[in-house]
Amino acid sequence: MRCEVCGNEIRGRPFYRIIEGAKMTVCGSCSRFGSADWDPSAVQVRARPRKGPAPRRPRNEVEAAEHLELVEDYGEKIRKARQKAGMTVEDLAKKIKEKESVVKKLEQEELNPDNNLVRKIRNALGLELLVAGETPAVPATARPVTGRTLGDIMKLSQTKEKEEKG
Repeated sequence: MRCEVCGNEIRGRPFYRIIEGAKMTVCGSCSRFGSADWDPSAVQVRARPRKGPAPRRPRNEVEAAEHLELVEDYGEKIRKARQKAGMTVEDLAKKIKEKESVVKKLEQEELNPDNNLVRKIRNALGLELLVAGETPAVPATARPVTGRTLGDIMKLSQTKEKEEKG
């Protein structure tokens, strides 16, 4: 067995240590880097999967935002909501912990906010800037428009062999 830190062969008993949050099997000299011990024989029980398909969650932030669009005139809506709340540009900037120039650019629609900034504005002003967008219909094709594949060639050769035998 090898040490997961230094890579040397572990002579004697291995040490099971938690090093920077990772459970590692290490040698005696590398065990000093660990903050705590862990027990490899402890079985972790996982929750049983639910019956039926689980709801599909987006794999990443891009996929999650893929079907969302900024509302029209988002700059005007931010400005009106800020004024309705009785805040100046400086007040809103402090509240969302951004520079005043960011708020000004948002209100002038010179900056498209990322998800983090959209969330900050939602929390500060109670204003939803993202709406569900239309997904363009992708035409379904029966077969991909490509050249012949190995599978096509195999089928052709198999039918040719059958014709010759038959």
